[in-house]
Amino acid sequence: MAHPAASEPRDAIGDAASAGIPAARPAVELTALTAHDDFLLELGELLDGRASVHPADSIDAAVQQLGAGRGGQILAIDARDNGEIRADVQRAGEQAPHAVILLFTETGAEKSLAATVKGTPVFAVLALPMEPAKASAVLDAALSDALARSTPQQPPPRPQRHTAPPAHAEPAAEQTSSHEAPASSRRKLLIPAIGLGILAVLAGATLLLMRREPASAPLAAARRPAMAAPGAAQPRSAPLPTPQLDTSIVQGRVEDLLEKASRAMFARHFTAPRGDNALVYYRSVLAVDPTNGEARDGLRRVGNVLVSRFQDDISQGHLNRAALALGTLALAEPTEEHLRPFAIALSSAQVNQALENTQLSALPALIAQAAQRGVPAAQIAAWQTQLASLQNQRQLQKIAQQVAHRIAAHRLTGPSSATSALERLRALAPTAAATQSAEQALSTVLLGEARRAGRAGQGAAEEQWLSAAGTAGASAQAIAEVRQQITVDQANAAHKRLEQLLATAAARLQSGALLRPSGDSAAHYLTEIAAEHPSPEVAQAAERLRNELAGALVTRAEAAAHAGQHAAAVEDLAAARHWGASEPTLQSAVTLAATPAPPTAAQLAQVADQLRRTHYVSPVYPQRALTDRIAGEVTVQYVVDRSGRTRDLQVVSANPARVFNGAALDAIRQWRYSPPKFRGQPLDVPVRTMIRFELPN
Repeated sequence: MAHPAASEPRDAIGDAASAGIPAARPAVELTALTAHDDFLLELGELLDGRASVHPADSIDAAVQQLGAGRGGQILAIDARDNGEIRADVQRAGEQAPHAVILLFTETGAEKSLAATVKGTPVFAVLALPMEPAKASAVLDAALSDALARSTPQQPPPRPQRHTAPPAHAEPAAEQTSSHEAPASSRRKLLIPAIGLGILAVLAGATLLLMRREPASAPLAAARRPAMAAPGAAQPRSAPLPTPQLDTSIVQGRVEDLLEKASRAMFARHFTAPRGDNALVYYRSVLAVDPTNGEARDGLRRVGNVLVSRFQDDISQGHLNRAALALGTLALAEPTEEHLRPFAIALSSAQVNQALENTQLSALPALIAQAAQRGVPAAQIAAWQTQLASLQNQRQLQKIAQQVAHRIAAHRLTGPSSATSALERLRALAPTAAATQSAEQALSTVLLGEARRAGRAGQGAAEEQWLSAAGTAGASAQAIAEVRQQITVDQANAAHKRLEQLLATAAARLQSGALLRPSGDSAAHYLTEIAAEHPSPEVAQAAERLRNELAGALVTRAEAAAHAGQHAAAVEDLAAARHWGASEPTLQSAVTLAATPAPPTAAQLAQVADQLRRTHYVSPVYPQRALTDRIAGEVTVQYVVDRSGRTRDLQVVSANPARVFNGAALDAIRQWRYSPPKFRGQPLDVPVRTMIRFELPN
């Protein structure tokens, strides 16, 4: 067949993307209502690109996102911190009835939550942390349900065979449209979209990771094999795009249809515009008259144009346009034998381009389609091997990122930790550079934790971190070096602590806190220093402080003895002896403490106030004063001696003078008191008394 140069405008074949299968956004969007960043990432990992994840911090934002989204919609609600879960579910069901609603709560609370939302449009209730196999199965069902609810629904793609597409397929618009933009523009739009999707999942989460993963399972989830063997079925393949063809059949007389076809050919409207092109008119003629030679010849000429376009598109890498050209060619010349070479060429170009761009979700379907179209089995096996290798690399990168994320989140050991992710990485590729890098990163962090625990004196934790570091790949030499560093750290910390104790003890000496308070005195801190086994330098400084403390205690004991505080003096002298005061230094203070000090005037006054009179004689009112009706008072000073008798009587003041003096003195001479004592010792006490003389009524 000749291939004339086609000059028809290229709007008939849109360039949806220069890549064979565009990396389109997922057909399902999941809105996650949660305040927990790790919940977002856990969902993202389980979905594995099958749905885009958008966080929402309120039911208002979630409902708005569901209304603005395209395609299938899922609402995942983290019910752990939600006190109005039923109201939120009912609102979502009313305002977004097309959305599939999933609820998540703590393990053990599923039944209670299910009872709370009974009668609402909830698809399923799942436990947290998620059990990967169960959660993945539920998410698979939710994704299917969300796609089924999305409108408008697209018919499932038919197998690509080298026959004309079914007559009910939607016609393709021949005019240039927005979805037929050049591949470079699509890439420019796609890359930011992917970046924003990733940021949406990780927003505020600083590399957080899955919360549930069996630590002993190297590649735990059976739904995600580590290495797909050539020829094995590939999971989660993206559906192949079906070219939208113009399968219109118009009604009319054969002569009129042929006339319209001739005019369309002259105007070079071979396949466009929609419903008004040579292809449509010739096919419409054959629908009425299958043997019409003019229509058959016209279709062959249209086919020549489509073959030329197909070859141009293949050579330029416009594979979506090539697929459309091939589908349209099948309408013009529906002969499988004629179409097979073009179909094989298209499949080969699509698979190779998808391999080059690592479009793993599209490759399984593309390879299967290539096998159906007749690509040799050896080539199919080679592609499947390449796909398995790429999937293995992708899995390797993903698990390596999990290790890094969990290290950043300080989830180092235990289930769903960096250690468990490293075990999976080792099982997948034990000698890979990514595995070795992850081992180095994790062991470095674990050794750092061991050093911090050792510095803090947490011996058990130190050993646990060192053991974990060894499991993560730290060498025996590295562990030994950390142990040595810990020893140095502990020695430095102990020295620093002793220096602080010395400084505090000196400050307490300066402030006079020698023995009290018991936990914050100079004596307390010097005792702690002695218990720390200080270095010679510190011990020498502590000895100087001990001498200062002993001297200060002796000085204070002498002051107490002078003040008559016998008990305090004795206590300080005992403490001074304990802290190393010499006997000659103590002697003077001991003597003072043993010799009671004479009472002070204030102490004597206190003893006088406490005197108890044992014998009292009333003063005799003088007859002359009584006759002259004179009243008055006399103040007398006297001494109560150690026997309780009064002596050394002396009138201090009298009013009127010398009227009542004799009567007052005679009475006081006869008074008796209990012998006065001070600190158990008898003594003489000066007393002053005023006696009033008042006339009887």
